[in-house]
Amino acid sequence: MKSLPFIALLSIVFFFPSSVRAEAEFDLQALPVVLKEKSSVTDEYIRLGDLFSGLDDKTDKKVAAPAPALGKEAVLTAEWLKKLAKTHKIAWEAANDKNSVTVRREAAEINKDEVVRILMKELKAQGMPDNAELTFQKDEFPILVPVKSVWRLEPAHSEYNPARRQFEARLGLFVNDEKKQELSFAGKVRVFIQVPVAARDLKAGQIITADDILTKRVAQEASGRASDQTKAEDLIGKEVKRPLRSGQTIQTNDVRAQVMVAKGKIVTLNFAKGGIILSAQGKALENGGLGDTVRVMNSQSKTVVQGTVTGPETVSIHTTGKKP
Repeated sequence: MKSLPFIALLSIVFFFPSSVRAEAEFDLQALPVVLKEKSSVTDEYIRLGDLFSGLDDKTDKKVAAPAPALGKEAVLTAEWLKKLAKTHKIAWEAANDKNSVTVRREAAEINKDEVVRILMKELKAQGMPDNAELTFQKDEFPILVPVKSVWRLEPAHSEYNPARRQFEARLGLFVNDEKKQELSFAGKVRVFIQVPVAARDLKAGQIITADDILTKRVAQEASGRASDQTKAEDLIGKEVKRPLRSGQTIQTNDVRAQVMVAKGKIVTLNFAKGGIILSAQGKALENGGLGDTVRVMNSQSKTVVQGTVTGPETVSIHTTGKKP
């Protein structure tokens, strides 16, 4: 008994006249045409099916208009849609003048890091330092390509100006093996260096240890620290000349060799004569660290001589053969 409706339907299809069957098929397939409020496309054209639902397959695929630029939107007004529906004989009427469709062209984005990687490789080949970064003159990003496309960037030109710390470059953009455009870039090159900074407040006279130093990455401008490349390891064992705040950059003139000879203190004077080392006592007239040249007064002769600090409270005299 349940198969009777199906048999009845078959009798309609096979025994009714062809014109009646066509009307029946039209009635079964006919759906109300509805305007979409928003739509997105991935290729170069907007198709009718992107704007209306309820169309047959053939009409659905027809081109309505060029798509907006990659990543952009276009608003299609009621007036424009009315003309479109009339042209393609679509059974749709605008409810009011506010009817519209917003169509967005989807796009894929080329990662900025990939662009920078290619430019850095080209500019380093022209002498740009490894510890450099690029600052772009204009905001060239994002760079967009069609969704699911195969793209690549090829260097076309690059130029590095070390005196001005500037660069210029062009990259060819190929999409699906076709060159679409040549991208131009320009900007500044910033060189970065690692500088030592105080890990904590340091007092004058304090001897620097490894725990007293941190390093910080800073930009080295053209008129900056080019002549003072202080290294952290060169500071260890040195004496702080003036108080330093935590986080303050430590430069060469902020420290000195550890004082081994103190002004006003008694020191041992050593001098060589005939292969024999002779010693005497003297009074230091100034502070000095290891390797420094200081003035010392001989306690016995009251003669002022110059010598090199060779150890704690020890000065080796520059002599021409006479005892100081």
